[in-house]
Amino acid sequence: MVIEETLASWLFLVARICLAGVYLVSGVHKGVWYQKAVGEFQDARVPAIGLFLPMTIVLHLVGGMAMVTGIYAREAALALALFTVVATIKAHDFWTMSGQQRLERSRIAMGNLGLVGGLILLAMVGPGRLVL
Repeated sequence: MVIEETLASWLFLVARICLAGVYLVSGVHKGVWYQKAVGEFQDARVPAIGLFLPMTIVLHLVGGMAMVTGIYAREAALALALFTVVATIKAHDFWTMSGQQRLERSRIAMGNLGLVGGLILLAMVGPGRLVL
């Protein structure tokens, strides 16, 4: 099936917004509910939270906006893909768990794996024609 170029451009934009939305919402939530985010980082045994939490918020917000606008979308997608892999391994280590906790964390990890796939595709093909 061949998709007409105008439709493909709009579909690229929708895909970018969908991928970016995850990170934009996460960045806003971490900023607004900073103390809750500190607790989550502590639970995940993240070192130097005072450094890594602000860096995470900035990456989510700047990377998300880059994908929405299409400006440096490839670079943002690669950075967020790498971040997501590391964060998933660190925070959702389901292989060390059992029972219901293992099931819940493995679902989150698999969802993150899907995000990584979409981010890699965006990095490979670029943002499409609809960019700022």
